[in-house]
Parts: sequence; C-alpha cells; structure tokens
Amino acid sequence: MEPTENKSRDRPNILAMVSRAWERWGAGILLSFGAMALTVGASLIYPPAGWITGGVLAILGGILSAVGGGEKK
Repeated sequence: MEPTENKSRDRPNILAMVSRAWERWGAGILLSFGAMALTVGASLIYPPAGWITGGVLAILGGILSAVGGGEKK
C-alpha cells in the first residue's frame, strides 16, 4: 500500500472558490433567508400577517432587482 499523499496542489484553491461564490450569491442568500425569517416570525404572531409580510418583501425584492440591484456590469 502507498502512503496517503496530500493532493491539495491538484485541487483548485478552495478559499478562492468560496470567495467568488460569496461575492456572487452571498448578499442574495442573506436577504432571502432574512425575508423568510421575518415572514415566519410574523406568521407565528398572526398567520395572515405572515402572508402580508411575505408579499411586501417579494414586491420589494422585485423592485430592487428591476432597478438593477442584483447585477454588476
């Protein structure tokens, strides 16, 4: 049997890959999870409030992405 070799030099730089993924998707993921948490919290207090909160956040997200808040040119 051969000893286990460290093949890290054969793999792409993991930190660079994570950094690029975070740069591209991080803000959107955080905003989405924050909107979900807010909606669930409102629905725990009063269920129709959760639907209203979710709708308002979806509309605001649509407006922000139509304005161009999600793309870099």
